[in-house]
Amino acid sequence: MIATPTRLAAPGRVDRRHARRSQVISLLATHGSIVAFVLWVLFLCLATTTFASVDNIMIVLRQAAIFSIVAIGTTIVMLLGELDISFGSALAMGGISGATVLVAGGGLPLAVLAAVGAGLVFGAVNAFLVTVLRIPSVVATLATLGAGTGVGLLFTKGTTIYGDGLTEVSFVTQGYIAGVPVPVLIAIGLYVVAWFALTRTRWGAHLYATGDNPQSAFRAGINVTRMRVAAFLVAGALAGFAGLLLASRLGRASADMGADALFPVLTAVILGGVSIEGGRGRVINTLIACIFLASITNGLILLGVDSTVQQIVQGGVLVLAVSLDRLRR
Repeated sequence: MIATPTRLAAPGRVDRRHARRSQVISLLATHGSIVAFVLWVLFLCLATTTFASVDNIMIVLRQAAIFSIVAIGTTIVMLLGELDISFGSALAMGGISGATVLVAGGGLPLAVLAAVGAGLVFGAVNAFLVTVLRIPSVVATLATLGAGTGVGLLFTKGTTIYGDGLTEVSFVTQGYIAGVPVPVLIAIGLYVVAWFALTRTRWGAHLYATGDNPQSAFRAGINVTRMRVAAFLVAGALAGFAGLLLASRLGRASADMGADALFPVLTAVILGGVSIEGGRGRVINTLIACIFLASITNGLILLGVDSTVQQIVQGGVLVLAVSLDRLRR
């Protein structure tokens, strides 16, 4: 018997198929979260009668605003290839510090300084542990997360801080300017500043270079230690400021008020395209991911989905976020 030769695909055709496959994977990895967001919004617009209303859209944006501010700092730290999970405690201490000043009659400007100062303390401690003691950032910030909760409980003696001072500044989180919630405008302003700093300044270029390859950045003359310190300080300050906004929104402050921040913030940053290994990501995509997560919670409530199922869906979103990060790498 004579064996018939196997037909082989032309090399050019194989190369084109491989190129198309690579383009699809690259598109999904880079913009997969945005595509999912658009499809989710379209589904909710068809499945509900209230999701696309102006009032509901403002509710979604307001829900996303405070945690999205924390996500800016987390994005900056992760762009360096580090990880900060202490922002829950930094947020709580910022809220406690700011609320204490307001209840004592210190006024909003002093309360902002107190909240940001409390966050800066967290950032400074994290920076010291990572850059001086050389402790891995995830371990260092896990330690400050627990320690910060303890400090908050000691400071408040396990009680809740509330009073007229907090209600007097409720316009910061409950008010509107030109029909847009004030927290949303604050978040947008901070994202514009962050976008400019990361894409239009030397500091931003150094940040990406350090996250992509710290050794090469050091040889190029970039002060890697200073970049890490700055990133943790910015993250702490933003978390502290967000804590004051959250305390104003809730009308109270307590040591556990930042407990729910860890999952949505980290998920949003990863879902937005920031690489876990550092050096890649866009801060604007982080904002879109924060809105996406808020719309998921809002949409499931409008659909009447049980809260247990909501948690399952949120876990699935985290798996999606990590999967997209694996594709990008």
